[in-house]
Amino acid sequence: MEALGLFEGLQAGACEERAELVLWLLGHGFSIDQICNSFSPMLLPANRLIGDDGTVVSLRQVAQSSGVNPEFLQDLQRAIGLVRVEDPDAAVLSRADAESVVNAARLVDIGIDAAWIVVIVRQLMEGLTGAAVTMRRAALQALLSPGASELELARAFEEFTRKAKPLLVPMMDELLRVALRHSYETEAINAVERASGTVPEARDVAVAFADIVGFTRLGEKMAPADLSLVAVRLADLTRDIVVRPVQFVKTIGDAVMMVCADPLKLMMTVLELVDAAGTHDLPELRVGLAFGRAANRGGDWYGSPVNLASRVTSAAPAGTVRVAESARNAIGDPVGVEWSFAEAVRLRGVQGSVRLYEARRTDAM
Repeated sequence: MEALGLFEGLQAGACEERAELVLWLLGHGFSIDQICNSFSPMLLPANRLIGDDGTVVSLRQVAQSSGVNPEFLQDLQRAIGLVRVEDPDAAVLSRADAESVVNAARLVDIGIDAAWIVVIVRQLMEGLTGAAVTMRRAALQALLSPGASELELARAFEEFTRKAKPLLVPMMDELLRVALRHSYETEAINAVERASGTVPEARDVAVAFADIVGFTRLGEKMAPADLSLVAVRLADLTRDIVVRPVQFVKTIGDAVMMVCADPLKLMMTVLELVDAAGTHDLPELRVGLAFGRAANRGGDWYGSPVNLASRVTSAAPAGTVRVAESARNAIGDPVGVEWSFAEAVRLRGVQGSVRLYEARRTDAM
């Protein structure tokens, strides 16, 4: 075993643990090549339970067995982070990984363009990667114990995966259904789209960013782990407050982004968010809101109101909601909202002077 590099960098006691693990893995049907080539041999049994049986295949083999065009297949494989294969006959891909995109490729059969499928797969993988990392952390916290050997951890991870496996597919299936239902409601098909038979590149939406005031200074006083919890609390609070049709788009470091086709509903949401920050152990927030034409790509939004809302947020004082004139005009003068002109400013990356208004909730709410 030592000649194979299995003990490289290990101390005497760790070498004994590794030898114990290797013998156990060999007894469980893993080859010495699989063990040597594995980044983490103790996870081999768990990975086998979720599809990786150690078989490697070529791009051509998968294309022929699935009937999927090899170029399209490789585009999908690249979208989930697999390496590009120059030789289609080289058996270098894990079968489980290589075949994982075949069902996605079938979406062409129901009329979805291949380029859109690649985007869908890439977005799914990005989201699932974050979830998988969090799940790994949660599993480690549940399974790690002081002084646990590699063999003990291998057995623990195998048993954990055995119990988790039947829950994963229905869990992801149900959550994707929720996401689809909500996307249908928040991205409703309008009369213009029905008349033209096309989906416009952009639509009118309100965009808001809320960020934590003084986050950089906090970073000088707090440990990185504690600082990250502040950003997590902001994201959690935002998700708690946001209700449809307002959409929580993403977190960006110390900020959150939201959009809504109804600018009033978005503004009332961010006003509530600013008021709630103090009661949820968060520093003061500041918010910028704009309205205009933006395009949705893979769940993210692009266009002038996105840039403007971000710049307005940077200019907003602590504890305020600053609204660009574009959004102020779209919102009008609803009951329960008090407006005051704040300032006219020049913002980086925005042409001309921008008139900003401050919005407050009144007792009429």
